[in-house]
Amino acid sequence: MNQERSNSAAYTPRPQQLLLWSGLLMLAFAWIFWDFFQRQVLFAIKQQADWGHTLIIPFIAGYFVWLCRNRLLERPFKRAWFGIVLLIFGLGWYTLCALGPMALHHHNLMGIGVGASLVGIVLFIFGWNAMKYLWFPLLYLILFGQTISDRLMEVVTFKLQDIASIGSYYGLSFLGLDVTRSGNTIDIFYDGELYPLNIAEACSGMRMLMAFFALGVAMAYTGLRHFWQRAILVLLAVPTAVFVNILRVMTLGILSIADSGFATGDFHTFIGTLWLIPAFLIYLGIVWLLKNIIIEDDEEVDDEVSASTEIKFNQSTTVGFVIVIGLLTTSAVALQVGVQALNVYLHKEAVYPRQDLAVIPSSLGPWKSVGEDSRFDKAGVEALGTDMYLSRNYSNPVSAAPMVQLHIAYYTGQIDAVPHVPDRCMVAGGFIPLTAEPVTVSIDVGDKSWLLDAENELDGTQIPYVTKLNPVIGKEEIIHMPLGEFEIRTTEFSHPELGDDRVIAGYFFVANGKTTAYPEQIRLLAFNPASKYAYYCKVQFTIRGNQHFTIDDYSEIVSDLSKELMPDIMACLPDWVEVTQQEIK
Repeated sequence: MNQERSNSAAYTPRPQQLLLWSGLLMLAFAWIFWDFFQRQVLFAIKQQADWGHTLIIPFIAGYFVWLCRNRLLERPFKRAWFGIVLLIFGLGWYTLCALGPMALHHHNLMGIGVGASLVGIVLFIFGWNAMKYLWFPLLYLILFGQTISDRLMEVVTFKLQDIASIGSYYGLSFLGLDVTRSGNTIDIFYDGELYPLNIAEACSGMRMLMAFFALGVAMAYTGLRHFWQRAILVLLAVPTAVFVNILRVMTLGILSIADSGFATGDFHTFIGTLWLIPAFLIYLGIVWLLKNIIIEDDEEVDDEVSASTEIKFNQSTTVGFVIVIGLLTTSAVALQVGVQALNVYLHKEAVYPRQDLAVIPSSLGPWKSVGEDSRFDKAGVEALGTDMYLSRNYSNPVSAAPMVQLHIAYYTGQIDAVPHVPDRCMVAGGFIPLTAEPVTVSIDVGDKSWLLDAENELDGTQIPYVTKLNPVIGKEEIIHMPLGEFEIRTTEFSHPELGDDRVIAGYFFVANGKTTAYPEQIRLLAFNPASKYAYYCKVQFTIRGNQHFTIDDYSEIVSDLSKELMPDIMACLPDWVEVTQQEIK
């Protein structure tokens, strides 16, 4: 009786009116969160194999809403003012992340503000009764509709690499192949030949795991009735993805015996995609088992409630939409004013090297290059995260110093990139660290002889420079050098195949005209909110020595090479004086 009375008093807006207000609301929502949506779409496009599925998550969430449409339309929607509290919190948090400390300018932290605002809008306009059916589609959209940053994913990724390498090692051994494992590298011996298979991050199974989580939750919601069934299906997404990924790595290992090219490049990606089919069939089998593990009497399904197809509210919708659109628009204007007043750039633009790193001379004083520059395959470039790099060996025939493996990698415009450093990546290659934590030591790059540019400063400090003959124009040119203490972060390794020899690897970074030895400081240097552009460059030195080779010996060799090398590196990197002057213009 009460429901009939409320329905009779309900307000039914005209479809044209509802569409108009909904369109204006979506425009205002897109305006305030444009930077977040733009970055998310770019992530999905540039990293399709990892995050391409995020583009279809909104449609899946919309399908969930469609499934419960009858229950939603059973009663008129009643406004809930607590939604305004959530909306204000979401807008405030997003603004704080955008304009506040650099540590908060993080894609996932900003996503919290977007999600809270969306939930607040839905709760305010449609009310608590509707939220009983809309909370799951909203949660699904918020959790699976955004990219998870590399900094959060890397811990799981490295663990999955270990699992994939261990599982494929035992799997290939079970098939009768002669296999050895060192870190995340598997060596297959067949007919007297060695076939190495490196399990890079692309083989970690993270891609498959995230897709399976999204798929598992969707199938659990639509195909299973009981909570325990849904929980089991979602939890089984992890072992299913891990198991299929092990089979995928085993397949690549076997195919590499026929042709090493099968384990790299596009064919490597094709094999990964192909294994998604049996993985999906396995998952369907799990759904079938969960449905039939207990035979139940057919229950009357009450989801098919006879309801009106009209969208009804218990009061006029105009006021609610005006309040929400007003808050969104006001926040968007305030955010733009804050951006202009504080000179903040929400989106970092790429700034590319002035020259290819390969133009660094093969002869640097007494140091001469040895052999050809190393080039990575497609999987290696994908794992490195950039195709702008140089890997070259140098030796000093004048001294008895061991050969130095130089690796330089350049990154730009990546707000949350995780540098690939030896204290993590070499462990994955089977090297054993001999120190619990990396050791930071000072190096002499000849900065005491650098001149100071009296006309240009960075953070109140005159920028150092050197002059160097440009062989192309035949004139001396000014090369601005980075600010900061020159330190290198080193780790000493052993390896079963090296006997008593040791490998010491160390690195430092040049980021937006400054230098640091610590990966965690890159965000503070390269991604200053007031900088329109962002770049950082990793410079890494790896040296193999005997058991008496020490970090002091390593530091001396690196210092000797760096004195010759640094001007040529900085001649390739962007001149930060020119970049900042361009920002001012």
